[in-house]
Amino acid sequence: MYLQITNRCNMSCEHCGMNCTKQGEDMTPKTFENAMDYADGYLSLGGGEPTIHPLFWRFLGLAIAHAEDTIWLATNGSITDTAIALAKMARKGVISCALSQDSYHDPIDDRVVRAFAEGKKQTHSYSDAKDSYDFREIRNVEDALINAGRCDFGEDGCVCEDIIVKPNGDVFGCGCDCAPCFGNVNSTVCIPNDWDWCGCSRNQVRPEELRVA
Repeated sequence: MYLQITNRCNMSCEHCGMNCTKQGEDMTPKTFENAMDYADGYLSLGGGEPTIHPLFWRFLGLAIAHAEDTIWLATNGSITDTAIALAKMARKGVISCALSQDSYHDPIDDRVVRAFAEGKKQTHSYSDAKDSYDFREIRNVEDALINAGRCDFGEDGCVCEDIIVKPNGDVFGCGCDCAPCFGNVNSTVCIPNDWDWCGCSRNQVRPEELRVA
């Protein structure tokens, strides 16, 4: 499950699939805690830029305590002290964190890039590495751009292939514009038992297939 804790961002990247700007909405503590009731297994915290949420550290702590697997998030690294702290946590395997670095993002402090890069072994799989719990990543998505949001180039696809919870609590089948809404975490959510990633344009949801999560 992808929790979009804010749709605000302090950058305005041309390739943003979420179409995020400096204006937007932050998820409330009530909505976040209610979303936790529907989250099992893999859990991502996203945005926008998740670290600009005023309650980011509180939400991250709650997510770590709740989730069965390692929490994943991506940051643009713009808030230097926060980004360096996240890199340290990822290096210890507390979280999995990706630093977004490509020609579309604004420049950031070199110390952040070093925090994500220094000492990181380049391996094909975590099982190959002695530092197998080092979950840092520097990602460049230029070769996998999706036609979504502000991005009007690249291949057709989905900017988020997971169940996504918007800042207001609405739950969608994936990040596609045509994804069905399954309800709101502050009231009732019904998700198909056999829902697969990014199936919005191919799977017709029938009432008998729904379950109350």
